[in-house]
Amino acid sequence: MLVSIARIFQALSVALPVVLLSVILGGCNIVGPAVVLIHGPEKQAAQFDPPAERPTVVFIDDRRNWLDRRALRNTIARTASDELLKAGAIKTVIDPKSALTRVSGEQESGPVDLATLGASVGAEVLIFATVDEFTLSRDGSTFQPTARLRVKVIDCVNKPARLWPDDTKPDGYLLEVVLPYKQGTSPKNGNEYMQAQERLAKSTGEDLAKLFYKHVIQQRVSDLNDRKKQS
Repeated sequence: MLVSIARIFQALSVALPVVLLSVILGGCNIVGPAVVLIHGPEKQAAQFDPPAERPTVVFIDDRRNWLDRRALRNTIARTASDELLKAGAIKTVIDPKSALTRVSGEQESGPVDLATLGASVGAEVLIFATVDEFTLSRDGSTFQPTARLRVKVIDCVNKPARLWPDDTKPDGYLLEVVLPYKQGTSPKNGNEYMQAQERLAKSTGEDLAKLFYKHVIQQRVSDLNDRKKQS
């Protein structure tokens, strides 16, 4: 019995590489899955490697009032901060609420310079994202949670202040997040509507953070910068 089992394993050790090789060489439609099986899921490199040792704060700007609750700004910023810490991309993050509190009186005193804003809360680097869109439905009827941000990284201590992106993207790096629709997930009341907003805010924070560390590719993120290159 033991001899038979040993022969089976010996046969498999010879046959398995041959089978994998024949799959890769013989069927174009199966090459993708075979490669993923061998090498693991495809990963996306960071768009920018932030200075990990420098204290960093994430700030979400919503001058166009896409977010109907201030708490959603904090959800995006807090989620991004937590993900950056978890991934090891940043060693020290400043509580994003401190930056929100700092700008709460802007209307009376005028807009705060971004580098000054970061430095005022003890940060050396500011990850700044402007909300260009945050909606659960673009056409008013189809449930399609979508967020669009323009992202910049600012040095709060040194000049020039802009660390990323470079001058070829003066308005910032464009990021779009579209959550996949699932049957039966459309909100039916005010409470479900707020929960859907919260899910979109958390997903937006996660994908904002992923700009700054290597990660497994997820289809929900749409890179508008690549679209512009192709058009």
